[in-house]
Amino acid sequence: MKRRVLSLLTALVLMLGLIPTASAAQPDLVITMRYNSPWCVIGDTVTQIDETSSAVVLMAESGRTMLPIRRMIEAFGGTVEWVQETNGVRCSLNGTSVELELDSTTALVNGEEVTMDVPMRARNNRTFVPVRFVSENLGLTVEWEGTNQIVVVANGEVDKNSLTSLPQVQKLVEKTTPKEDPVTLTSKSYTLASGTVSANVITVNMKDPRVSVKSALVGNKLNSTDSFQSIAANSGAVAVINANFFESEKTIKDPIGHLMVNGQFMYASSGLSSLGITDTNEMRYGRPPVFVRIETVDGGAYRWWDAYEVNMLKQFSGQAVLYTPARGTSFQVTYPGSVLTVVNNVTTSFQMVTAGQTVSIPANGYVLYSSDTVTNYDFFNQFEAGRTVALRPYLQRDDEEGFDLTGVQTMVSGSPRLVKDGVKYTGLDNGFKEARFTTAVTPRTAVGTTKDGKLLLVNVKAASIEQMRDLMLSLGCVDAINLDGGGSTAMYYKGQTLATPGRNLTSTLQVFVSQ
Repeated sequence: MKRRVLSLLTALVLMLGLIPTASAAQPDLVITMRYNSPWCVIGDTVTQIDETSSAVVLMAESGRTMLPIRRMIEAFGGTVEWVQETNGVRCSLNGTSVELELDSTTALVNGEEVTMDVPMRARNNRTFVPVRFVSENLGLTVEWEGTNQIVVVANGEVDKNSLTSLPQVQKLVEKTTPKEDPVTLTSKSYTLASGTVSANVITVNMKDPRVSVKSALVGNKLNSTDSFQSIAANSGAVAVINANFFESEKTIKDPIGHLMVNGQFMYASSGLSSLGITDTNEMRYGRPPVFVRIETVDGGAYRWWDAYEVNMLKQFSGQAVLYTPARGTSFQVTYPGSVLTVVNNVTTSFQMVTAGQTVSIPANGYVLYSSDTVTNYDFFNQFEAGRTVALRPYLQRDDEEGFDLTGVQTMVSGSPRLVKDGVKYTGLDNGFKEARFTTAVTPRTAVGTTKDGKLLLVNVKAASIEQMRDLMLSLGCVDAINLDGGGSTAMYYKGQTLATPGRNLTSTLQVFVSQ
């Protein structure tokens, strides 16, 4: 008998487990709006309460939330129409209608009079209605997320105890909460072992997705210069500094080292310390030995041709240079060799050239010059017209610091290296051993990266290279490079020119913050 009772109880429990229990309907649309903000979140979309005006925000009257309700009702599949006879509006959703009149506390819900706490109001050519009254009478759920002062409206039940964790609430908080400025300026004196230095330090939070840092070449053309004030004013950047050293005293004012703009090498000449910035704001330091390969990509027999430099005018035995429209419309041959011309990514011609000959650079292509010795190398492939090709920059050998070109969109070069792997670097590059690059006290600009991934743009009124090493270390840099200085020293920050160069410039490094 006892076993029979236990069996019956077990069966009853199992049967009860099969009976569905009532549960609150889960919403398929949630809308959030925040006090004193024009922004709202409709489902997954962050948008404005009124798409035509950022001045329209939630308003309060007698403790009730008021807003122009058309966009919200239409998002739930309802309609809002103007009732001319009563100078009012009619909101309809799922067979229910709520009709209101301006300045009247009496509303019609499906034709029956209902008293409201506050009436519909007209403000700034918009009609504001009480959100909770209209929404709940149309069958919607209205909740208040008090921590961030957010109204939550849904077409189903929401958990009152976890409103803050709703994705729509989190998105709205993220959109409307003032963010820390990702680009800041500190101007002060620093007491160093090598002496006191006054510096302007711009700190850039490279982990902020709003930030981008780009190099720029005046007019995207080599040998073009402009005043720093004009460069900064026309850039739209929040911060700008001078970048590469350049041949300021020569007729042709080419940069020194590598200069990459928006993923394209404007100039490439290996040997100097360089900073590369990827499309994900990763910063890389090294002396990358850059080659650029022209290679076939049309599926036919593989052909390739290498350039050892980009847009360098100097030609000699064993040299190969890629000339792009950044160089201009033509270049002059100074050493005999050959030129391969590519137009719209298709090989068009190959010819031998002699010193003194002028070669055109197509506006929609490029030219590869190779000295006669390179042309005679066994690996120099036979030319074929009509081949589809692509440019592929690569490293001719591994960089000692593991510099990787993958994803790099911006690159500038400088000298000497100031800090490497968190330690002062005292080595000097060829061509940068004069006193002005070592012991001379002069205006300078530098760039560096801190351990926590911030980019520092630094300008000093007067310092030696040893003082720059000490300064960048004291600022927490694990890597740092000295950029052009002297008469080229330039810095701009949010409308202020903090350092004005004594000459026009060619290349700059610019910081942007998107809204």
